[in-house]
This record gives sequence, structure tokens and C-alpha cells, in this order.
Amino acid sequence: MPRRIDNKSNRIKAYNTMWALLPLKDFVQAKQRLAGSLTVSERRGLFHAMVEDVLTVLAVHPSFERIVVVSDDPAAQLLAEHYGIDCWSERGLDASGLNAVVDSALRRMAELTQNRTGVTAAMVVHGDLPLLGNQELNTLIEQHHALMKTHPSAVSIATDSHGCGSNIVVCDPAKAPVLAYGPDSCAAHYASAETMQLPAQVISLPGLAQDIDTQDDLLRLLAMVPSVAAERTLAYLHQDGIAQRLRQLGSEAANTSLQAWRAV
Repeated sequence: MPRRIDNKSNRIKAYNTMWALLPLKDFVQAKQRLAGSLTVSERRGLFHAMVEDVLTVLAVHPSFERIVVVSDDPAAQLLAEHYGIDCWSERGLDASGLNAVVDSALRRMAELTQNRTGVTAAMVVHGDLPLLGNQELNTLIEQHHALMKTHPSAVSIATDSHGCGSNIVVCDPAKAPVLAYGPDSCAAHYASAETMQLPAQVISLPGLAQDIDTQDDLLRLLAMVPSVAAERTLAYLHQDGIAQRLRQLGSEAANTSLQAWRAV
């Protein structure tokens, strides 16, 4: 039986105007780009560990009035119960596909908060950000609040290490940019905000920029100095020799590249 962490009462007492939304894929289908390195069971376990690292930070952060995971996977419901947060079903939102699911969740959030006197912002966070930490999260929130002073429906995008993806989007749920998760989503979301005449900013922070999609991403994570960040993800990778196997695969790939270069 998982231990239930009850932080909801503390969040409600605090002065908050922000919700966090985590759209979570079917855990079995997550991280398909790692199929050449990890088994289906390992990819599922890795994704579960990364989501736990993200929720561990969000669940105790005082800026969030409400945290919602959006998924039909039973594992997401169990995680929601464990962290004392909400879980919305994709089927309940009558949506499928990441863009449609997030759009529908934002519209539901806008409906639920429409009678408030203040502005409520939505932070759309993805579950493959195990290095998400309080310090960078505070920086992102502070910079977004600063931009909100110019317009309450401002848009902030925490991009990936390539400056192309949208690892986190903060926006007004009632005036969200047209969602375009996929290649070059950062530019697409920024352009959509401009079209809507909303101020937008792109923010690059090392931890928030490091989403985990490929074997190289995992090798960079494993090469980091141990810290409290990514605690569950690193623990999972080190169990049953997964980390050792990944390093061996990376070493073999490097040797193959070196031999090919020498043969030229």
C-alpha cells in the first residue's frame, strides 16, 4: 500500500494562483525512443521514476493551489493518491493525443476558475524532467510573474537543451496559445502567443531543459554528480545493472565511431 502524502491542506492555505498540469502518456507507451536501449518493462519503470521525481517537487511547492495529472493509466491514479493530488481521465476530457488532451484540460481548468477575481495561471509540466528542482522552479515562476505585470495572460516557455521543445509552458488557461507539442514546439508556441498579441518569453534553465528522450540523455544524467535531484530516477537506473549496461552500450558506440573515423 503506497504511503499517502497529504499536502493539499497546506497548499490551499497558502496564497496561490497557479495550477500545475501533468499530461502523462500510457506508461507502457512512454519513452519509445529508448526502445533500443531498454525493455518495455524498463521504460515503464523509468518513466514512473521520473514522474515521481517531478511530483515530489511539485507536491510540496507552495506556489501551486492545485496539481492535476491527466492520464488514463491506472499507475497515474495511484501516483495521484500517493501525492494527494488530482487525476483527470483523458476519456473524461473526451480527448486523445497530447495537444488535444492538454487543450481540453486547460479549458476545464478555465471553466473551474472563471468566477475568481484574480488571474489563475496554468503550468503545463511534462513527466520526463527528473532534474526539476525548487530553485529553477522558483526562477521560472518569478520570471513569469514579472511578465504577467505587462499582461495577465502572458506566456512563458521553459525550453529544452536544444532550444526547440516546450518542456514547461506557463499561460492563462483561458487564453492559452495554440498547442503544438512536437518538433519546434517552442517556436510554435511563441509565435502563437505573438499572434494573440500576448507577451511571451523563452527561458532556458539547465535542469528544466534536460528532458529524457534518448540513451545519450540517460548517459548525461548518469554522469552527473550525485545530488537530491533525480533521486528516484537514478536509483531506478542503478538497480538491476541498468546503468552499467547503458554505460557499456555508450562505450561500445563510441569505440565503433572511433574505429570508423580511423578507417577514413
